[in-house]
Amino acid sequence: MSTDRPDYEPMQDRQPVATPLSIRELTEVLIKHYGLHEGRYELIVEFQLGKGAISPEPGTSLPGLIFGVSKVGLIRSAADGATGVDAAISNPAKKPLKKPKT
Repeated sequence: MSTDRPDYEPMQDRQPVATPLSIRELTEVLIKHYGLHEGRYELIVEFQLGKGAISPEPGTSLPGLIFGVSKVGLIRSAADGATGVDAAISNPAKKPLKKPKT
């Protein structure tokens, strides 16, 4: 692909390493990451906002707002929701090994 085009952006050719995770799948990953074995959890997302002059076209400047995801985490959920995950199912606690009788 030629890089002498004015509309070329090097990042546009990047591809994900695998299929992106759904909200539910990401919640399950975080449950395992935090070592949770009981309770229902949902994903929380923290955003940061920025304001300033945005230039959609050269020579123009408009008031604008930019937001980005700054953090993701989990919150306990009392109700069954579409994105809620039960930690006991997704990350069950391991049962201790029984000692053999001697």
